[in-house]
Amino acid sequence: MGPLDLAVFDLAGTTIDGGGGAVLRCLVETALRYDLSGSETELNALMGMNKREVFSLLAHQRFPQDGQTASQIASAALASFVAAMNAAYEQELTPIAGAEETFAFLRARGIKVAIDTGFDDAVGAPIMRRLDWPGRRIDLVVYSSDVARGRPAPYMIFHAMERLGALDVRRVMKLGDSPADLEEGHNAGCGEIIGVLSGSHTAATLSKYPHTRLIDSVADLPALFS
Repeated sequence: MGPLDLAVFDLAGTTIDGGGGAVLRCLVETALRYDLSGSETELNALMGMNKREVFSLLAHQRFPQDGQTASQIASAALASFVAAMNAAYEQELTPIAGAEETFAFLRARGIKVAIDTGFDDAVGAPIMRRLDWPGRRIDLVVYSSDVARGRPAPYMIFHAMERLGALDVRRVMKLGDSPADLEEGHNAGCGEIIGVLSGSHTAATLSKYPHTRLIDSVADLPALFS
């Protein structure tokens, strides 16, 4: 493990485990409700992306010649998804085992810790309030609504670097459980891009995307420094 200034972690499936696959379940249920195309496998491939962009993509696939209707359906679907996610996390919201200890391990070594997420602040902010992580466990949270485009665009990583004073992206580590996380790290030029297997994707899937290593969980990260 080379020198690091900043570690950027994904949220759902990487550092929190809420509702037993709540994100994918809510995506599937919302797509069905609005008659948007996409099997569970296809929607799983979109995990980690900005959910506004996901529903816009699905709606414009359904209404390729009617942008106004597509936009209306996308907005309605997003609102339903946000409500479903907030309800799911009200019932169950638990940090991944060892995540908070990993944050403390990194910060004790002078490595700043940020969360970035495909959720916008309507879903992400209530999660952060309930966990009480910002300022206590982590240095910063970046929502997809904070930047012009979500993953796989690198802008959330760059936003975290700007806010936390990190100058060299080669000294930034990105960790996440989805292909979009790994592509985000690659597009940013991160020195470490680590896929974790605690979410909805297998090693066989994640190994097809840019990465420096795969680990079972963020709890395994400190061992890489020994």
